[in-house]
Amino acid sequence: MGDKIPPAAHKTKSEENIKEGKTDSKKAEENTKTDEPSSEESDLEIDNEGVIEPDTDAPQEMGDENVEITEEMMDQANDKKVAAIAALNDGELQKAIDLFTDAIKLKPHLALLYAKRASVFIKF
Repeated sequence: MGDKIPPAAHKTKSEENIKEGKTDSKKAEENTKTDEPSSEESDLEIDNEGVIEPDTDAPQEMGDENVEITEEMMDQANDKKVAAIAALNDGELQKAIDLFTDAIKLKPHLALLYAKRASVFIKF
């Protein structure tokens, strides 16, 4: 049992770091610095064909959700809706939008009015 174990032929990274006096945190900082991507400009040109431009229109008027709706207001809203549909059938899109907006102000909880007005905007 008097044999000796031969010395290791290669050193592990931890032994090298200890001999070089570098701690793990310093080694990690060096790795981080080398991993940073370079900020070179790309030669790639962006093709905006088919890209829809953002909407620049003002927000549409909405009714007051807290208003108490009376029978008279409901009747007026229905009359405005009928008139708006008639204007839409006649091809008067702006008049139809205005009438649907008036109906929305009178009866803001009726989702159908918002949908009808939106359909007119799509036809615009």
